[in-house]
Amino acid sequence: MGQRGYAQEWQRALVVLAATVGAGATVGVLYWARSILVPVALAVFLTFVFSPVVAWFQRRGVGRVMAVVIVVGLGILVTGGLGAILAVQIASLSDTLAERKAAIVEKLTQARTAILGTGDSRFGSLVEDVSRVFVPKPPPDQPDATQVVVQTPGPSWMGQVEQFASPALEFVGQAAFAFLLTVFMLLKREDLRNRVIRLTGHGKVTTTTKAVDDASRRVSSFLFTQLLLNAGFGLVILAGLLLMGINYAVLWAVIAFVMRYVPYIGTWIGVIPPTLYVLAVSDGWGLTIGVLAVFVGLELICNNVFEPMLYGPSMGLSEVAQLVAAGFWSFLWGPVGLILSGPLTVCLLVLGKHVARFEYLDVLLGDEPVLAPRVAFYQRLAARDQDEASHIALAGGAAADPAEVYDAVVVPALCLARRDHTDGDLEEHGLHFVTRAAREIGEEVAMARPAPPATVSADARVRILIAPARDEVDLVAAELLGRLLDQGRWDAEVVTDDLLAAELLARIERTAPAAVVIACLPPGGVAHTRYLVTRIKARFPELKVIVGRWGRGEDFPDDDTPTGGADWVDHSLAETRKRLVEHHSVFAAVDRAVPAGKAPAVGTGAALVG
Repeated sequence: MGQRGYAQEWQRALVVLAATVGAGATVGVLYWARSILVPVALAVFLTFVFSPVVAWFQRRGVGRVMAVVIVVGLGILVTGGLGAILAVQIASLSDTLAERKAAIVEKLTQARTAILGTGDSRFGSLVEDVSRVFVPKPPPDQPDATQVVVQTPGPSWMGQVEQFASPALEFVGQAAFAFLLTVFMLLKREDLRNRVIRLTGHGKVTTTTKAVDDASRRVSSFLFTQLLLNAGFGLVILAGLLLMGINYAVLWAVIAFVMRYVPYIGTWIGVIPPTLYVLAVSDGWGLTIGVLAVFVGLELICNNVFEPMLYGPSMGLSEVAQLVAAGFWSFLWGPVGLILSGPLTVCLLVLGKHVARFEYLDVLLGDEPVLAPRVAFYQRLAARDQDEASHIALAGGAAADPAEVYDAVVVPALCLARRDHTDGDLEEHGLHFVTRAAREIGEEVAMARPAPPATVSADARVRILIAPARDEVDLVAAELLGRLLDQGRWDAEVVTDDLLAAELLARIERTAPAAVVIACLPPGGVAHTRYLVTRIKARFPELKVIVGRWGRGEDFPDDDTPTGGADWVDHSLAETRKRLVEHHSVFAAVDRAVPAGKAPAVGTGAALVG
């Protein structure tokens, strides 16, 4: 046993080491090969964006090659035209800022005075004293040291050309490679799709084809809609700035368009350059407030109106994952990675949803709950956090049927606790805490939904006995069933879990119930439950016995079903309650036919069909 545990620990450590080395190697390749991978990622993004437009041209009779040439050509023209306009505006902006140096300094001084106050104020004096600590000024009587300036010869004109041309040529080369790769991806779209199916299909061609087609269609639709919305955002910003008479409006609109691809914080980063520019060159505060109002108002409208309407169902991205991805890709690929972080994250999420081997990406990037409610509920109870466990159970609100909450959350958690206790992973006091908390939370759930009014008079109440098969876990489940039954129709007695089989038979003979329900939660307990049913049926052959094997499901799908002559075996509390309600009239006839203190005689209730 010790050797087996050591082998398992060694294998687990080997898997962790391999995963760590693989992740490190992947990050290293992404960083050092960014000159090639950035154009490839940009080409994939453009392929997804252009695919709906190419398909639109093809549906109108244009050939594939001509449609691709038209779409990519339009993209190059728009990009080149904007690039030329931006180059002119950036050059003009640098000259304007240099000419307005004195006005900018004065405006910054006014802003500093408005925020910190004058040097005579106590707060202003504090700020100046603190600044002197970190940047001390030389004493006024100290003579200036003789400065020796060593002039080095500047680079030759060839060196200057090389310094300027190398980054420009690298950028132009990457852009040309990205556009060329986009053309071939659009032309060979079906071939690339078939290769992806071959790599990930594992022989399931039909299923993989549907998954790949659905994933590519969803990503293309999402990214194309995002492009249109961001472009509309930039055009509205352009129109608003032009109406206010602000210079370089095209530059600020393009910055706003590009930064909207950065999740959550992109728009607020994009508003900084035009705001600072207007603040520096304008005389008052009106234009600055106007720029902020245009950006903030338009962003609120897009987030709350257009995005939900245009995007439809969310792609299921986690907010934290998007921000972490933005930081990760910007660290690897710089500003281009920051812009592409959103589309790249969407592609990785869809890949994780549709390809089994990349399912971990769906877990890391998706916004769906990682743990099922029953597992999360039990995990909180195992951590002795009853408050959060209660919140999970009550998440359905007062409109939820308590039986649904019991069957989906509370009872499966009790089964998991029993399994962990049997395996030695949950100690006795831990099991006791779980059962006690489950009992209290079950009562909260029942009280959250008002009980329906009694539909039958008190004299028509049917007596039934609910007995746990073994221990406190079964006892809590039996109490949950008792809370589900209408007190106006049922006289339900829940016996304790410390009764012996002979004592249970004596209780049945004394109370004469119309039916007996035995709560037996998995795992285990099959043999003892069968023994109890056999004893009851041997003593009272016509007494209806229901075995509640509640909690069978994903966690215990192959658990044996106890019979032993039981009339019914139910797998949920809702099923047991429904069965009792359906046979209430027959049980009521049996209950009235038996005098108090005697068990049902042979033949009583024979009309009830099992």
